[in-house]
Amino acid sequence: MTEEKCDATPCHSSEFVCLFVCLSSQARVLVCRALNNTLLLPWPNLPEGEQQWTTRSSNHASLLSALTRDYRLLRGNASLQHRRMGPEDMKTLVQQTLQVLKDIVESISGESTKSRQICYQSLQESVQVSLVLFPVFIHQPDVTDEMLTFFLTLLQGLRVQMGVPFTEQIIQTFLNMFTREQLAESIHHEGSAGCRVVEKFLKILQVVVQEPGQAFKPFLPSIISLCMEQVYPIVAERPSPDVKAELFELLYQVLHHNWRYFFKSSVLASVQRAASEEPMENEAQFIAIMQAFGQSFLQPDIHIFRQNLSYLESLNGKQKLYHKKLFRTSMLFHFINVLLQVLVHRSHDLLQDEIALAVYNMASVDFDGFYSAFLPEFLSSCHGVDSNQRTVLGRNFKMDQRRRPVDMVLLLQRCLVFRSLLRSPRGVSGSHAAKESPAVAWAAERGRQPVRGCLRLDSYSTKSGESPRRRP
Repeated sequence: MTEEKCDATPCHSSEFVCLFVCLSSQARVLVCRALNNTLLLPWPNLPEGEQQWTTRSSNHASLLSALTRDYRLLRGNASLQHRRMGPEDMKTLVQQTLQVLKDIVESISGESTKSRQICYQSLQESVQVSLVLFPVFIHQPDVTDEMLTFFLTLLQGLRVQMGVPFTEQIIQTFLNMFTREQLAESIHHEGSAGCRVVEKFLKILQVVVQEPGQAFKPFLPSIISLCMEQVYPIVAERPSPDVKAELFELLYQVLHHNWRYFFKSSVLASVQRAASEEPMENEAQFIAIMQAFGQSFLQPDIHIFRQNLSYLESLNGKQKLYHKKLFRTSMLFHFINVLLQVLVHRSHDLLQDEIALAVYNMASVDFDGFYSAFLPEFLSSCHGVDSNQRTVLGRNFKMDQRRRPVDMVLLLQRCLVFRSLLRSPRGVSGSHAAKESPAVAWAAERGRQPVRGCLRLDSYSTKSGESPRRRP
């Protein structure tokens, strides 16, 4: 399978394999898909007893055995084969074989249990060989990318057939191989196959953490640790979006599908006490994840911002995240502060509606604290606004209307006014603060660019007289 063209060398395989190696890579995939579907898909208009599954299973095993013969010979003596074949020939053999096997799995993943069982029985030895070869190619990202793509397809399509023990072996192998040094080596090559390798690895972990039941729950501490202690420190301050989207999706899936890992109350206990008072476990990991989400709102990438804001809103809608005691008492106003600063500085104008809804949902958890403590502190932190202007702006938030969404809209409008006030070298009178149009029109006339800086998540303080610290 390593040659693109036929030569005069006598062939020691079956006649089919001799012809097969003469085909292009794409043609090989298509031929194998056709043969695979013929052998594994149920024949139409025939009852189950006439499907000849035993014969077809034997033929499918013979087909896969012939196609993967050279590949399976690599097992146990990869270094010897490497010297005999040469590095490029060996890489080509691995990549071409895995491309064919991946397509076979994809074509059968949505079919009947019987078809998937036969498919995995024929593939089982090749899958084991792939796992053995993975450490051999860990420093060759183009080959590792192909291997992880194959394993991702396996986990998505044949996870049940693979069984829990072997799946655990696969995950543990990957966790052992992707050390901090290996991750850094891959990620530091922006836009390269190395980043794709890490993204595929994170996608595999996404499949694992979404699995229902208790089989893979023991991996949660290791997965969270890998995310927060190894991957996140590398990508956090990098301007490139590579890896970030997959990392935050994994963190979201950890929270969404494993909520009881952090909040362990039973249904009965939740009914008997307020949801916000649920006892909590693994608090340090939960805080680290929330801080990572908060820091992502300080980055310029609008796609990551939108994605992560939607994740928080989803967790609040499904699990009442904003109402949890830990979030409400130590994180709520920090998040509101960051989001309002983004609105003030207009660094993500395309997301004004999404940010407005999130701010309202967060503030509605504790409107009393929002109006009595947070809002005065937020107004006092707006440099360039005098005390009279703060009084006028604060007075516009009517306490008797505080539970209506329109009040949040007013808040956003005032934030835009703050922005023009902050940019004005001559200031705007209190009457202008109460009437938004002149200030906004003046800012538009001046053609000022929006301020790009934001405040850190931990910069908000409720202590009187303290101003938030600006990010250096």
